[in-house]
Amino acid sequence: MKWIATTLLLLLLSGCGSFGLKKPQVSLSNIEPGKSTLFEQNFTVTLRINNPNPIPLNASGLNFKLLLGDEQLGEGASAQQLSIPAQGEGLVALQVHTSLAAWIRQLANWQKLPGGKLNYEIRGELQGLNGLANLPFNNKGEWQLPGAGK
Repeated sequence: MKWIATTLLLLLLSGCGSFGLKKPQVSLSNIEPGKSTLFEQNFTVTLRINNPNPIPLNASGLNFKLLLGDEQLGEGASAQQLSIPAQGEGLVALQVHTSLAAWIRQLANWQKLPGGKLNYEIRGELQGLNGLANLPFNNKGEWQLPGAGK
């Protein structure tokens, strides 16, 4: 009898994974250079998170990878509490660290960009969503480099 109750509970929890929530739309809002050394470059990346759900998304943090032009620029994580209102949006600023080699490859790629437009992809997840689960996201977009195309 115990195994039936346990099995039902596990099925219920696995079926609820993200409780039927829609994935948030995450886009790149800004990239700013930060303090860097010879071997490591740091950036502040601002993400715009759009919540298409009828309830607020309260997360205990998030992690993500940022790909620019199909190459990973860097990754970041934050234990910063965030709350995105129901059917609203919010901005979150995060630190991204990258190696010198990755940065040099990106600089070479950026110089070839037509009109200063940069294709990007953001993969990650909101962690501890409403205290219960993680909610993944994966979005692609295009970002206009500041001062380019003028």
